[in-house]
Amino acid sequence: MRRRRHQTHHNHSSKKGYRRLLDKLAAHEDVHRVATGRVKPRMGTGRPVATISKIREIESGLSITINTEGAVIDAYVVTSDPAGVAAWLRDEGLAL
Repeated sequence: MRRRRHQTHHNHSSKKGYRRLLDKLAAHEDVHRVATGRVKPRMGTGRPVATISKIREIESGLSITINTEGAVIDAYVVTSDPAGVAAWLRDEGLAL
């Protein structure tokens, strides 16, 4: 069985909207892998300001926080160029 080069590991059941975001991120040429981490229920009534609210550089690439209508999701992006991928996210309007 062949594996895709850019693979998204969906750890939890999720809505299609943020899965599409993770798959789009995984398709970027500098991204090696995307994995979801902790999923927390979203408190409060307001809508999210941005799809990706936080981007932090870590040893293996990036740690991002995704805001959806009902949850806050931590995800990890394995990349050799974290600054380039973070700039791409901002250029695409996905992050602040």
